[in-house]
Amino acid sequence: MSKRLRLSRDNFSALVDKAFEVLLMEGVIAYPTETLYGLGALVSRPGAIERIRKIKSKTEPILILVKGVEMAERYVEIDQRAKRLIDHFWPGPLTLILPAKLGMAEEVRADSEGIGIRWSGEPFAQALVERAFEPITSTSVNRSGEPPLTDPEEIENQLGSELDLIIDAGTRSGPASTVLSLLGDEPELIREGVIKFDDLKRFF
Repeated sequence: MSKRLRLSRDNFSALVDKAFEVLLMEGVIAYPTETLYGLGALVSRPGAIERIRKIKSKTEPILILVKGVEMAERYVEIDQRAKRLIDHFWPGPLTLILPAKLGMAEEVRADSEGIGIRWSGEPFAQALVERAFEPITSTSVNRSGEPPLTDPEEIENQLGSELDLIIDAGTRSGPASTVLSLLGDEPELIREGVIKFDDLKRFF
């Protein structure tokens, strides 16, 4: 079977199950979000997370996706500032870097005190995290320092030998999610993406 499987309405549930099976076996997948394609591994599978770091040549923290606030609260501390933003922008393309709870998701944190976390609005990503009942990684599909790969055929051609499954949902060209850190006393914009910083300021 090809590593690249085309997603459709008819096979949606079957591909969610297939992707989950791959992740359980410490696999690494490329899957669609509402912004770009993400490299996915379960946060409970350190071997798979290490594979993602080798693919990307990346030592920095890796963002994760959750399904709902209750799952997020298992991993991070959510204060009133974060709650206001979450209530308005989740699910959606806003990644918040929040203080990590002790001992949680240490493999993705890379010694950071925080975890970058979001609830994607993309149906496949939502369904996969819900099926896994734990977060999955969501770093962009590319080598470090290179532009994100937006076409599934390009992903297969360039990274297919290092991936276990590619969920093909057509071209996803971004822009990426907006990343905001709430680790300090003042919110810090790390990356401006779909959501503009000016739209966030009124919630601080």
